[in-house]
Amino acid sequence: MNERTILAIVTLVACLNLSAAYAQMNVDERFARSQPDVVMAHRSAVIGEAPENSLAWLQGAIDRGIDMVHINPQLTADDSYILMHDLTLNRMTDVERVFPDGPPNGPSREQRGGKDFVRDYTIDQVKQLRLVTSEDSAPHRIPTLQEALDLVDGQVIVVLGLKNYEIDSLTQALAGRQTRNVLLWGLYFSGTDQSKLRGIAAATGIDVAIVLFRSRNYLADLEKIYLQIGERIRMVSVGSAGLTPEFLARMEELDIRLMISGFAGPEDNALVNRNDPAKWNAALELGFAASTDRPDLLLEALGR
Repeated sequence: MNERTILAIVTLVACLNLSAAYAQMNVDERFARSQPDVVMAHRSAVIGEAPENSLAWLQGAIDRGIDMVHINPQLTADDSYILMHDLTLNRMTDVERVFPDGPPNGPSREQRGGKDFVRDYTIDQVKQLRLVTSEDSAPHRIPTLQEALDLVDGQVIVVLGLKNYEIDSLTQALAGRQTRNVLLWGLYFSGTDQSKLRGIAAATGIDVAIVLFRSRNYLADLEKIYLQIGERIRMVSVGSAGLTPEFLARMEELDIRLMISGFAGPEDNALVNRNDPAKWNAALELGFAASTDRPDLLLEALGR
């Protein structure tokens, strides 16, 4: 074996080892100042033809090299956690066909205003349903949180968008799992009490990403949420409009990473409709991470 061949083999092995290490990188390592920008697939992101919060969607994100994924665990009637963004099952599943009268254990669909709430169905009943989308005719099951975390297995950072949950049951669901690749994701409305989010962060030992939702003053709301959550906050997500030097300086002082939420903003709009990444490039000059509905296009624009 000549020297050139040996060098090629050594280089290949090094690259494979680097890829493996990167795939298992935890939040602390990936959020280091030396790391490149993070691309997060918002829960509504287009990933192939797979529906949001499905195992196929997660696998597609892993295969494409997306850095972070946003999923939504929700509590069932028997205290299990499934992935579903809406509080109801009607938009994303065939629940009205499978259970024409509503949840077998009540209350009826009519009593619930024509809606089928996740919290009214047991895990066994949910397993009878399938996700439905207009883009993909394949039958997708509704995954449990455990199935989703098993699939990810540290290959991407998982952001748990918290909606319908309880501190004790979610803590138990995450007990014994590797959570160094997990963040808790909470919406902060100005003036709201975040004691429940603080409680789940303390109980699980998992850090927090905060969305300053509909904020009119990023700096003021940052100070308010920091008083409630403190050093558990690792990332704050805002729109690019309204950024000020004072807010950016305070984020640096607190060592909190900035995510630009562009999935419903000018960044994704320019990228999708005009194939123009300029607005995303400008946003990422200020922020460290991007929340996008088109991670495939953004990664391509970033040369990845």
